[in-house]
Amino acid sequence: MTETPSSRYGELPTLQLPPFLDFLKLKNFPLKIFPAVNEPFRPTKDILYIYGPGYRKNQASFDVDCLIIQMYLKFCGIQYEVNYINESAASPSGRLPFLATVAGAVCDSQEIIQWVKETRNMEKQVKSHQEQSKAFMALVETKLRAALLFSMWLEPLNANQITRKAYFGHVPKPVDMIIFHRKQNEIVQRLLSDRDILVREEIYEDAARTLEALSIKLGDETYFYNSSEPTLMDAVVFSYLHCILSMPHILDGQYTEEERKQASTLSKLVRQHENLVRYAKAIYENWLKEK
Repeated sequence: MTETPSSRYGELPTLQLPPFLDFLKLKNFPLKIFPAVNEPFRPTKDILYIYGPGYRKNQASFDVDCLIIQMYLKFCGIQYEVNYINESAASPSGRLPFLATVAGAVCDSQEIIQWVKETRNMEKQVKSHQEQSKAFMALVETKLRAALLFSMWLEPLNANQITRKAYFGHVPKPVDMIIFHRKQNEIVQRLLSDRDILVREEIYEDAARTLEALSIKLGDETYFYNSSEPTLMDAVVFSYLHCILSMPHILDGQYTEEERKQASTLSKLVRQHENLVRYAKAIYENWLKEK
């Protein structure tokens, strides 16, 4: 049997403080609770982290990958907050966009689409002609993406006056130029992944054929495949069209007339198709324009 002080010496006396010393009693313990150090941020709403705001300070991101997810969540009717961070290093995957959910999950682009399907039991896909719609999206994500990347990052006027400022305008000089040129090199290597050399005319010709096919497929309908509501395909196509059409036209600066002409080549290719321009404008006004 373990010997205790009480069993060995008897009960210890209890000291009673006089009433005027009651303030010495620790009636509440702990006396004070300090806030936790580095307590993690707990969102009350799902937060989408993207590049932005868009050109002319509108809410649509200037980055096509961010805008696709931004539009898809809107089409699905999901309530979320937008955080324009313009820092890809803040993302666990090193790329924007990403979604931080109330439940604590962090999802990148593809995971966001899967998250919508699993948590909201929702999938905004073309119900008919699924294989054909996937083929069109693949065409857009290859041919039109190549043209958009070339126009944004390799056309001198667009690259220096628009893209660099949009992506890295918040970075102090001269670090912004270093990061910008590094990103330019990444874009060049990405474009060279499926071709031996970069030929400007070939890239824009592929884009022109893609736009022609999209224009024929859309026709006079509100959404692709005459869908009653926008789908993932509409999110993809609209995002590319909007990023192309909304890019500002720079009139000042020391650029030749030929460089100015080249900077607007892709935009002019889109504007040759009135139904695509009308389609992009309608979706913007119905889903993005502040009322």
